[in-house]
Amino acid sequence: MPKTIRTLIIMLAVTAGIYFAWKYVRDEHYPIPIQPSESWEPYVNSLDAQRETLFVEASDGTKLEADLFIPNGGQEMKPAVVFTPGSGDSLYQRYSPGLVETYVIDLFLERDFAVMLVNKRGMGQSEGNYVKNSIEGRADDLYSAVRVAQNHPGIDPENVGVIGHSQGGWVVAQAASEHPDIAFFISLAGPTMTMRENAFDNQTFAAYCQGLEGKEFDEYIAKQQKNIDLSISIGEATGFGFFAFDARNMSYDPADALRKVQSPGLYAFAENDGLVTPAWNIERMEEIFDSDVPKHLTTVIIAKATHGYQIVDDRCDSWDGKPLSDELVDVLNDWLTEIGY
Repeated sequence: MPKTIRTLIIMLAVTAGIYFAWKYVRDEHYPIPIQPSESWEPYVNSLDAQRETLFVEASDGTKLEADLFIPNGGQEMKPAVVFTPGSGDSLYQRYSPGLVETYVIDLFLERDFAVMLVNKRGMGQSEGNYVKNSIEGRADDLYSAVRVAQNHPGIDPENVGVIGHSQGGWVVAQAASEHPDIAFFISLAGPTMTMRENAFDNQTFAAYCQGLEGKEFDEYIAKQQKNIDLSISIGEATGFGFFAFDARNMSYDPADALRKVQSPGLYAFAENDGLVTPAWNIERMEEIFDSDVPKHLTTVIIAKATHGYQIVDDRCDSWDGKPLSDELVDVLNDWLTEIGY
């Protein structure tokens, strides 16, 4: 073998080794610390509610940061809802602008619900690392929070529901399917497709917004799918960070959970959502139930809304500074009234 080729191979091997070593160290110490938004404490301190900061102990002893808000006045024993966030570095104190405040805290407190917010592993003050978790594991963590709410002296244990956004939509449906004592579940922009299919959905949106068509579109999607396959293979072989996360979760399918769950469930999709396309996910719901979706599962599409429910005219428009959907507030209130709250 010529010396130049041998040198090139060594350099590539060293480069790859450095990259994977960096990736491993990064993932072992991931997620990175994120601070609450500057507006968080002034906002929660202005609420007409009692606030309890606490830690939820998961089934394996991991402690998860939580806030519980119990509205002043009203009925003595409150119904309650527990919120879980989406994928990635999602901190409930610094979430998609206005989503937690508008569609969870404000809405449910006004209906005389107690509201609990729980950070997933490694986020905020929570112990652990969400990269090492799974959808089923997150559902187990969420149920630990539900149990804390059920055992609170000011909360009606028979009326505790769950609400999740994006990936949290998978989590709440999974938890409700495993635990019939969860009174209801709400999926805000959460998929009904598999995680692999949802990744394809995201890739298609990215290609569309880049203006890719024909051969360029096909090549882009094929490349992204190969990257997922490579990530899964590396994860299965090495157990490294996000590679292992993909290997562990990419095959997740909510179909069994949806077939099993008996609690009332609401899927609120967003018309201009490029990450969870409404038509594809509603079609998947129909496929799961052979076009006979049970009446306790409700699907709606919020007009012009993005993944975070900001209103835009085109799904590729920036969300920044856009107003939140009033329609979703009405939909949530109407549905809660319909199921008896």
